Amino acid sequence: VHIVPEENKEAQKSEEDDTSNKKKRSISMIQMIIIILLVTLLALGGFIAWKLLTMPEQAAPVPIEKSKEPTAAPAGPGLLVDVDKITVNLADEDQSRFLRITIKLGVKDEASKAKVEAYSAQIKDLIIGILSNKTFSSIRTANGKYNLKDELIYRINTLLGSESVESIFFATFIAQ
Repeated sequence: VHIVPEENKEAQKSEEDDTSNKKKRSISMIQMIIIILLVTLLALGGFIAWKLLTMPEQAAPVPIEKSKEPTAAPAGPGLLVDVDKITVNLADEDQSRFLRITIKLGVKDEASKAKVEAYSAQIKDLIIGILSNKTFSSIRTANGKYNLKDELIYRINTLLGSESVESIFFATFIAQ
């Protein structure tokens, strides 16, 4: 039997208490770190979800059916038909924005020009309807303007029942 003096027993007990306190502290420290990481991940996930839900939707580009017949390049500047200056409110919900635009329609020939001029009121109404459903973010970039031109050509040609309009030119394009 090994006899340990009383002082050594107390020293051993105090060392064991210190060791168990250090373990408890390290466990509670690990738990705190895990809780902080979980809260941070939860906050980050919430932020990402909020940004995705509040992001404006991008309009899908409208497919354009191309004519199967090869067309000759126009000799010279081609025929242009002016559309009156148009000012519309944009569809942005967070701010009041507007678009002021002047459009020139490039047509194939004199018959197409006459047809476009005959439908000028319907074409302008169609353009106003399309533009007023656009948001600033969907038309502010060069790609957004190209998509808008493609959609306008497709929709105007659908209205006319032929491929009379070949191109669109924005003479002015002011969005605020």
